[in-house]
Amino acid sequence: MKVSKKWFLLVICLMLAVVLVAGCGQQPTAEKEQPKSEEQGQQEAKADEWPKDPINIVVPYSTGGTTDRLARAIAPFLQKELGVPVVIENRSGGGGLVGTQAHFLNDSDDGSYLVYTLQPYLSGQIIRGSDFGLNDFDYLGVTYWSPQAIFVQKDSPYKTFEDLVKALQEDASKVKYSYIPSSWSQVASAQLDELAGQEATGVPYDGGGPQRMAVVSGEVDYTITELHGTMSSVGEDIRTLALFDEEESKDFPGIPLANDILQEMGLPKMPIMSNFRFLMVKKGFKEKYPDRWDKLEGALNKAFENPEMQDFVEKQKLSVYWKGPDFATKAVKDSDQTCQKFKRFWEN
Repeated sequence: MKVSKKWFLLVICLMLAVVLVAGCGQQPTAEKEQPKSEEQGQQEAKADEWPKDPINIVVPYSTGGTTDRLARAIAPFLQKELGVPVVIENRSGGGGLVGTQAHFLNDSDDGSYLVYTLQPYLSGQIIRGSDFGLNDFDYLGVTYWSPQAIFVQKDSPYKTFEDLVKALQEDASKVKYSYIPSSWSQVASAQLDELAGQEATGVPYDGGGPQRMAVVSGEVDYTITELHGTMSSVGEDIRTLALFDEEESKDFPGIPLANDILQEMGLPKMPIMSNFRFLMVKKGFKEKYPDRWDKLEGALNKAFENPEMQDFVEKQKLSVYWKGPDFATKAVKDSDQTCQKFKRFWEN
């Protein structure tokens, strides 16, 4: 039986149409979106939800001091980024030991509590016999960096750091310095004694104000203390000979670096010393809640990038900046090595 040409062509066209329709209905397997597991969904939901409750920043020092003022300057801008209240809790006593120890023993490690403290005093607490050590915390970042500098009276005969070092080498007993017990000022002066091979006469003072005024009044020949606090209080009445840091100060340019001068004199370098403030959390937080850690670090980055924050702290005559976890961890551990070498100053 013969099939007409017309019917044959109709059948072919119908077959081609079926193939085309079937092909268009299929999607390439590579473009298919894989469904998320229940565990992945829960983790993302928790990260998005946190924090729901207030974040508490423990300041182990009294209200009104530099550490407290800096924490209160940071809090509203961190609060803006996290969307929950950021509350400052002052737990003073024992040179910071009481508050830090209470946090370590009692507070949760879920990120609801941070500690805002400073070096070298954290190391001093450990040397004196705390229940915690450096490795019991993770370090979120440094917020304030004020290196130690050496200061003399404006009309001092020591015009340069080299002049002072030579005077110490010739007869250190004729040179007097002011210091605060258990601080960088005592440690740095002891290192100068080591370089000179003999000891100058140290005069202890209770607090930075009296320590600085001893230089201004001529009671002592020099002091070593933090740069920013000294320049803002008595900067017009003293001279800065050198800075104990790796690079020149952006806030006070032109101050020579102590180690550059010591190297030119053929003497060993001294360690970097700074009264720096930083945020830390209990060790378990980063390990148990990595998403929360990332969120908190990101919020801090944004807070410090906020121009409103920079304007605010400038009006408060404070100096802040943000250096993240890697910088903070190295800075804390490097400074602790120096503290351990001179731990006798904290053991007394």
